[in-house]
Amino acid sequence: MKNIIQQIALDLVEKITKKAFETKISDIDTLASEVLADCKTAACKILEAAVAQLNESIRKEKTARKELGLVLKEKNRKRSIMTELGTLNLPRDYFFDKTCECYVFPLDAVLGLQRYERISGNVRTKLVTEACEVSYAKSAQIVTGGAVSRQSVRNGIRKLTALEKEPDWTEKKKVKELHVYADEDHVHLQKSKKEAGKKGKIVPLVTVTEGTESSGKRRKTICPMHFVDDNFDAKALWNTVEGYIQKAYAVDSIEKIYVHADGGGWIRNGLKEFAQTEHVLDGFHLEKYLQRISRRFPKKNLRIRFSKAFEQNNRKKADQMLQELYGEAEGDKKRTKAVKEFGRYIMHNWEGIVRRKRLDIPGSCTEGQVSHVLSERFSRNPMGWSEDCLGKLSQARVYLKNGGTLTREAFKVKDEKITGKEKYREYARRMMKEAVEGCFDWSIFEKPIVPMDKASGTQILIESLGESRNILYC
Repeated sequence: MKNIIQQIALDLVEKITKKAFETKISDIDTLASEVLADCKTAACKILEAAVAQLNESIRKEKTARKELGLVLKEKNRKRSIMTELGTLNLPRDYFFDKTCECYVFPLDAVLGLQRYERISGNVRTKLVTEACEVSYAKSAQIVTGGAVSRQSVRNGIRKLTALEKEPDWTEKKKVKELHVYADEDHVHLQKSKKEAGKKGKIVPLVTVTEGTESSGKRRKTICPMHFVDDNFDAKALWNTVEGYIQKAYAVDSIEKIYVHADGGGWIRNGLKEFAQTEHVLDGFHLEKYLQRISRRFPKKNLRIRFSKAFEQNNRKKADQMLQELYGEAEGDKKRTKAVKEFGRYIMHNWEGIVRRKRLDIPGSCTEGQVSHVLSERFSRNPMGWSEDCLGKLSQARVYLKNGGTLTREAFKVKDEKITGKEKYREYARRMMKEAVEGCFDWSIFEKPIVPMDKASGTQILIESLGESRNILYC
């Protein structure tokens, strides 16, 4: 193995030197790209040689194999795997393990390879990370240059495990107020060709913040933390939010927890465990209903009149105005329907509307949170999703928005069909150490010492020039 690796290294040095000096480095970008490709190719060959040597070491040590109960069945069964360096072609011996009565590839366990996987953990992690922002096809192109398919990206997403971002601080914070923004995104789902009509899914989103602060001409939320549930279960989502608040904040010091929302039923059931919780109607949705009813009755000045009733907490006055509108809309189905919807909405959310108008609290940004966190990827463009990928990818996108970083550990799947991995690893480590210890001679890379003859004419001339340097400079 040492001769192979040394030859690969020498060939690489020769290639780089030849390209650098024969082309006279006229285009540094092109040269750098070509050298990078050569380095990756050389690195792949070195890794393949190292793995081949490890495989042979396991095969040759018959005494140790017998102790482990491994019986050789087939030599050098090839396996290809896509890595960040490129595709590796790895030879592995196939064994029968008498202890667990199953067929195994010990080398797979040693190298940490999952069964049937053709893409390494780091490459899969990058594919899914990119897919949180761009399409599956673009993700494959960015990470692998199109060497893997969109289906491979999708398969990686489906292997994601639960992701939970811990608070960025260790001790519990003491704050007087928390502001929680809750809303949902409406996403189109894929459907069979014979299925008629539209099919959609509601993806609830909850954002916990400490309020807002000025950022130039705009405002931004303080310490935002987003939450979704990969199964779209609102109850499980609120349980996660409650757990985060208890973990990150000193609950006894919180005077108010304001939940900003549009009045949806699933939102009213949230944070009931906290006595400080008060629901506030989202200003965007309130204004939308006020504008809608005002267009039906343009000369009634309804927007200002209802706003005053809200500010005064005068429910009786609002009800009187609604009765007037009912009477005026009699016989007109569209206007009658509009009055009923508006009346039902404001009466059902009266307390939240009054809090929005009367309390000195930050404006709501529920729509902005949904647009930024979910809609930008899942519903803004015409596309259809499967439920499992939608749940997994929305969770991954939220995790990244919260400042998390995906790692290959998020894709680990326990392989119950292969047991005794640790004993294979320890056995392989011992074999590899014995195989390579002290066997490499890197003296070929040492710089040769050029002999200098002090009595030569050239050397005498150099010394004379050195002694006369002051005269030359004058």
